[in-house]
Amino acid sequence: MVKKVKKNIVLLGDGAVGKTCLIRRFVVDQYSDDYIQTIGTKVTKKEIILQGDEEDVDMTMMIWDLIGQKGYRYTQSLSMRDMNGALLVADLTRSETLTSLLSYWIPLILRNAGPIPMIFLGNKSDLKNELQFGLKEIKEISDNCQGFGSTPQTYLTSAKTGEHVEETFKQIGIQIKDHKKAPKLSSHWMLMDVDEIKTLTDVVDHITADFAEQFGGIAHATPFIKHQMNLANLDFNNPNKKTINAFIERLAIIESGYKTEDIVFENKKNRLALFKEMTD
Repeated sequence: MVKKVKKNIVLLGDGAVGKTCLIRRFVVDQYSDDYIQTIGTKVTKKEIILQGDEEDVDMTMMIWDLIGQKGYRYTQSLSMRDMNGALLVADLTRSETLTSLLSYWIPLILRNAGPIPMIFLGNKSDLKNELQFGLKEIKEISDNCQGFGSTPQTYLTSAKTGEHVEETFKQIGIQIKDHKKAPKLSSHWMLMDVDEIKTLTDVVDHITADFAEQFGGIAHATPFIKHQMNLANLDFNNPNKKTINAFIERLAIIESGYKTEDIVFENKKNRLALFKEMTD
């Protein structure tokens, strides 16, 4: 007898640690060293069979690849609400990406999804001559999560060679197939909180999250957001006043196709107010 389940898994970590490459290796068994910056969220589907004591599990994994740039925590938070498990990825050639797991990514997932099963990965193990840390340091980070259940497993992985990639995804599948989610540790951040606006990146983050929330979720909204950013010439890594203003205008045009005129006006006014708060 086979039990069918559908679960959400998120990969977290700084930009360029190899999250997208790990997903590609697992899903289609291919590797590319081209860096692809994820804007918003990309969701990939993979079906696997997990053996059980009484019945096998046919699991459809919805694998979420989030933007790895810090400063977009509102946009990132929208993707985490329904996560069942997380793979936290550090780049073995950059020690700061390991520190980020403890200081940024673990608090983010706990705040938005609660204490879900996690596995810690040190990626790019094939770059033997460039390694700055190893499995010992990763385990020290994972030990900090003992209070949220059993100590998370740790692996050294390589999207290039495939080392431990399939094993990692299967292990998180085993952990989440029967896992019952616990309550979140704290409430979700309120969108459009002016007190959180410190930089132009924060402005883009808030506006993007607000649009996605009203659109029906970040996964659905991401293609539209990316297209409007391109039309507005907005550089995700280095936004400026002119391109943010154009981005706000582009989002209003999109919303005018499915929202009433007064709601479109109100949304645009609120987003411009965030922009003005920052730039005055």
